[in-house]
Parts: sequence; C-alpha cells; structure tokens
Amino acid sequence: MARRALPQNNPADAVPALRVLAKSGALSDLQGILTYVSEPDPALKKLAVDTASNIIRRHLLTRYDEVDAGVREKLGTLLSSLSSSVVDELSEDLYHDEEARRVRAVQILGLLKKNPRVRDILAKLVQDRNVRVRATAVNLLGKVISFGDRDNKELILSLLNDKDKRVRANTIEALEALGNKGALPILLRFKNDPNNRIRGNVFKALYGLGYKEIQGDLLKMITSSDTFMKASAMWVIAQTKLASTELEDAIGYCLLADNDMVLTNARKALEAMATPRAQGYVRYLTDAAIGAAATQ
Repeated sequence: MARRALPQNNPADAVPALRVLAKSGALSDLQGILTYVSEPDPALKKLAVDTASNIIRRHLLTRYDEVDAGVREKLGTLLSSLSSSVVDELSEDLYHDEEARRVRAVQILGLLKKNPRVRDILAKLVQDRNVRVRATAVNLLGKVISFGDRDNKELILSLLNDKDKRVRANTIEALEALGNKGALPILLRFKNDPNNRIRGNVFKALYGLGYKEIQGDLLKMITSSDTFMKASAMWVIAQTKLASTELEDAIGYCLLADNDMVLTNARKALEAMATPRAQGYVRYLTDAAIGAAATQ
C-alpha cells in the first residue's frame, strides 16, 4: 500500500507511506522516495531524506558483502549527499553490542570518506578494544589521511606496534594506499617480520612505492621451509608481476610441492609473470603433477 501511494504525489498519503518504507523499504523504493527530497514542505522533505538514508544504511548493514563494490560507492555518495548528519546516524551502529554490525558500520564509514568528520572517528576506532573493528578502521585510514601530517605519522607508528598482527598488516596496506615515498624507511623496518602476511604486504608496498630491490628477500621466502612464507612471497609476485630467471626457477620448483596453497600461488605467480619460461613451467610441471597424481 505504501508503494502504491508514493507515486500519487499526495502529501497526505506520502507521509504515512514514507514512514512505513523507512522501516521496511528496499533499494528499489529509492527512486520514488527521492522525488520528495525536492519538496517545498521542509517536514516532508526531511521525512523523505530520513527514509532514503535509513533504507541505504539498513541495506548496507545487513548485506554489505553482497553488494557490488561499485554499487556500494554509489550508495555511499548518495548517502553523503542526502544528509550532513549521516555520520551521527551511524554512531549507534559504530558502538553497537554486536561485533559484526560494528564492523559493517566502519565499512560504511569508509564510503563517506569525503565527510570531514570521518578521519577523526577512524582515528578513535583504530584504538578500539575490539580487534576486528580496529583492523577494519586501520584498513580504511589510508584512504582518508595524509602521511605528511605529524599527528598522522605518530598514529601510523603506534598502529605498526599494535599487538595484533592483523592491525599491523592492515596498517602497512594503509601506508601503501597513501602513496607517499616518505613511508619507505618505516616499511623497511618490517622486511624481516616473522609473520608471512605482514612481510608480504611490506614487499608489495615497497615495490608499489618505488623500492624495487625485493627479489633477494622474496627468494628467501620462496625457499623457506614455511609454507605460508612461500605462499605469501608468490602472492607478492602475482601482484607485482616481478620476473627474473631466479624467481621463475624457484617458483617452478614449487609446482612440485604437495601443499595446495603453495601450488595455487605458484601457478598464479608464474601466470602473472607471463614470460615464456614461466609459461613453460606451468604447462609442463602442472601436467606432470596431474599425471603423477593419476597414477597413485
């Protein structure tokens, strides 16, 4: 009934219709709701804005991972344009008792990165007691701060010393996203980190920021007895497309491993290199491995 009443352009019917849709409307209702945003009646206009904001926020809170990244960005832009108080409206969700809801609220906050208040809120959330909230906030921080600011540098340094490895790994991703070569000396401190994800992120960030001398370190990881180190090194190569004879031979040997993660990452790394030698390893050693498995 609310959906049928909305297109009639009758304010008397629109008010109860909008109130119903604010609680149970869907994204498909937005077009009809947005026609009332330009209403001269300030009360009706506010109700339309609140209704549209509620629908978008509720949809993202419950289905964030199901929504295409491009659609999420558009919804975030629409949310920002509708209401200047959208960050306040997220506050209840940012500090909700349910962890998953809090994490999704932080992700939504990241869609509002042009809002001047987002940086300060993220700076508080990166110190939150909940590690998932903290790690999510850190991951977004690189999109809304500048590395040149002294306070930001101190914040990043404190996060790189966080007790949780996920926070440290996400901070390195944030440093890469900032794109400031001034971060290179900081990143170099972590090139021998014992955690495979942190070390992989460091080498990817170093390469992306212009430091190309990572081949020797990657070879050490690939020839390590630690399968996670091997896999992370080859993930870096798949991302950077770094290629050399030494790397091709070391990764080609990994195609004989009996670990699925190592095999998968070795294949992806060689395919990313796209050199004749790398392609040969994929073609012949993958076939040989399949043939050996079939005879067992």
